[in-house]
Amino acid sequence: MLSLARNGFTAEQVDAALHAPVRKMYFRYDLLDANNNFKAALTTVTGGTITYDTTQQIKRTATFTLQDDPQINYLTDRIKPWARVWVPGTPGWSTTSTTAFVQPHMSIDVTTVSPTQQPGGWAEFPLGVFLLSTPPRQTDDALVVTRQVQAYDQLQILVDDKVTDRYTVTAGTNYISAVASLLESAGITQTNLTPTSLTLPTALDWQIGTDKLTIINALLTAINYRTLWFDADGVAVAEPYVTPDQRAPEYTYQDDSQSVMLPQVKYGLDLFAVPNQWVAVVSETDRSVLVSNYTNSNASSPTSTLSRNRNVVKLIQNATAPDQTTLDTYVQTVAYQDSQIYDSLTFSTAIMPFHSDRDVFQINFSALGISDKFEEMSWSFPLQAGGQMTHSVSKVVSI
Repeated sequence: MLSLARNGFTAEQVDAALHAPVRKMYFRYDLLDANNNFKAALTTVTGGTITYDTTQQIKRTATFTLQDDPQINYLTDRIKPWARVWVPGTPGWSTTSTTAFVQPHMSIDVTTVSPTQQPGGWAEFPLGVFLLSTPPRQTDDALVVTRQVQAYDQLQILVDDKVTDRYTVTAGTNYISAVASLLESAGITQTNLTPTSLTLPTALDWQIGTDKLTIINALLTAINYRTLWFDADGVAVAEPYVTPDQRAPEYTYQDDSQSVMLPQVKYGLDLFAVPNQWVAVVSETDRSVLVSNYTNSNASSPTSTLSRNRNVVKLIQNATAPDQTTLDTYVQTVAYQDSQIYDSLTFSTAIMPFHSDRDVFQINFSALGISDKFEEMSWSFPLQAGGQMTHSVSKVVSI
């Protein structure tokens, strides 16, 4: 989740502007080149949507409606939208000190306190960097030429770029160094990759035609990292996975007097298919077999072996890990993620443009008796002032 503090305003000031009964918001658009360098400000975009879905291969997608613009090269250029929120001026006080002479050789210091007004301004939120499809041109009733553009974040580059020979990462290679090399080979140099000391215990290889995103995510999963994602500024991010129950809420949504939540909330349960036992086997050439088992035996969990009085086992296919500890952590991560699907919530708010990948926040909604921590799985909103943002979240549970 992006920080709310920006453009010289504090997080409290920006949050107050987002929760104001009447707020001013609009969207602007930058045209970038193939290296994410600024080319021009776009004034021809008339609308669109932004969607982020953690369950999809391409996590951040968009649509843009724009008037035909000859400066756009659809094969190489990118669009970076921004949300702008007006932060009103805030009252304050200033002090000035002067020296006053009451007699020729006697003076006193005088301090004057005066009211001031901090000027208002725009707080800006980047919304992603998007590659563009090349849609046909069409005319509307006024014969204005427009395009309806489907757009994708830079994960699309790694899906399109496939290895043209059998690809091998040799034993002893640092996992994150291997990921960085793949990103660089695809022309992606703006990265934020958390280092690791872990190295491959044995060589791994992939067949011709495997896309580079598949290889990268396999390497990240092996060391219990989140799958690769791109932040709102178009930077590739790889970081260790931390279960949501170990993360503090980054924001709170609640149905109070300043609520931005709409009253229609859907809260659902689906217990049937959730496993309560997980097993993974790493069987690779030139190393001992690793096996990891994890059982949900938590009496307070409705899907545990104790609560169900039966076992529902999931075999984790094609597992790989550098050592037993990492494999155990990975299996626990899978168990945690699988157990989130039984308790989900969908709701809508005013547009809150600071969300990113798997945000964790507190939701208090009195009508349904909800006061829990949730992890966001997907969100979406239209690129128009006054639009509604939809959220799909999963309850944070311990197993």
